[in-house]
Amino acid sequence: MPTQGLPLINVLIGLIGFLCITPYLPLRWKWKFSPTHGIVLLLIAVVLGAIYSIWRDHRRVSDWIGYTPTQKKFYLVQFRKELTRTRNGWRATADLIAQQEEKTTKPVSGGIFLYTKNDSILQSVIPGRKAWIHTRLKPIQNKPGSAFDYERYCLRNKITHQGYLSKPSDITSSESNPWSIPFTLHVLRMHVKNILYEKISDTVNAGLASALFIGWKGGLDPQLKEQYTQTGTIHIIAISGLHISLVFEILWRLLYPLLFLRGGQTLRTGITLGSIWIFCFLAGGEASVLRAGIMFTAVHAGRWLERPVSGIQALGLSMFTLLLADPDWLFDPGFQLSHGAVMGILTLQPILAKCITLKNPLLRSVWESSTLTITATIGTLPFTAYYFHQFPLTFLPANLLAVPLSSIVLMALFMLIPFHPVTILGNTLATCIDWLLDGMNSWIEHLARIPGTVWAW
Repeated sequence: MPTQGLPLINVLIGLIGFLCITPYLPLRWKWKFSPTHGIVLLLIAVVLGAIYSIWRDHRRVSDWIGYTPTQKKFYLVQFRKELTRTRNGWRATADLIAQQEEKTTKPVSGGIFLYTKNDSILQSVIPGRKAWIHTRLKPIQNKPGSAFDYERYCLRNKITHQGYLSKPSDITSSESNPWSIPFTLHVLRMHVKNILYEKISDTVNAGLASALFIGWKGGLDPQLKEQYTQTGTIHIIAISGLHISLVFEILWRLLYPLLFLRGGQTLRTGITLGSIWIFCFLAGGEASVLRAGIMFTAVHAGRWLERPVSGIQALGLSMFTLLLADPDWLFDPGFQLSHGAVMGILTLQPILAKCITLKNPLLRSVWESSTLTITATIGTLPFTAYYFHQFPLTFLPANLLAVPLSSIVLMALFMLIPFHPVTILGNTLATCIDWLLDGMNSWIEHLARIPGTVWAW
């Protein structure tokens, strides 16, 4: 344990000691200290999480890349995820395994970003695949005058250094077919992506459809992404509860005939929840989609066991499970925004919806959609203000049209993938998707161009 964790251990020992001593105190003192037991248990959980985070800090390892000279050399890396598109090129995320110095190979650890202007240089980037790279790694530092602490953000994701690859000879793959679960998921994701790019004629729309459907953001246009951010609709691109709910509803209705079998309800629930988790990992396994997967599992497993679980309980279980798996997720913007939005909806939306009573079904639907957008925005406001230093004033009209359109697009995408071999049906669905995405992008673009609609500070 690093020295910075010793004070926390002393605090932990003191808290545990307090819980051990209180049962032996006189009765009147037990009554006095009984309200503090819950607070002490909560503090123990927080301290244990802090100690676990310090223990997992990759910088404390003796072979961390930060302890070696930053000069150009050969490194053996293992890629974490697929290529990501940037403003000036492409970026790959990898973990260091070894480095070559004077014809000797030494172990080295740490996470890095690899940048290039030509995606063909990083054709061998597949999650789980290993490769030798030849570059100079430099520590990631914040840009002068930048309000966002990018260096700390990368550190939370275990990324501390970056390098640039300028020519194909700078990278040599060391594996041909590295079978693994990440590799299998990558193959499936790329297969779906290829279908979308084959069927959808507009490459910008195909990139947006890939981000909407499987969370692959490699083809997402940077300018379009900026427009969605300015209008407060960037959450549509992130795989979240909307996608999981559609998967659930589609499967739940398709598997209705199982109810006529003995044990059909159990089989129906198991197949549906299992399919949801396959989709969660196929979509990249980000915090927002895992949060939705855990919440849906908790709620519907509770119904099956006849022990109802409330939305707040499911949200708490999601936070606990994800932080238990990786405490650093507490500082991940995706984790914070996702849980903040759901917390705002669960706590504020029922109150706000009762403020206005409408009998007209259309107006009632619009008002309910508005309350969902407003409460989700309130829940994420502290985090968006901290990270992005801006607030989109057009978030309500933007979401009122973009959310329903994106839902229709998602349902069409779920139909396109299985029916794409049928030429007439596949082409018709692809044309409708293309048209809907054009309309949604046009709406977002017009709102983003209105001057003064983004309050920045």
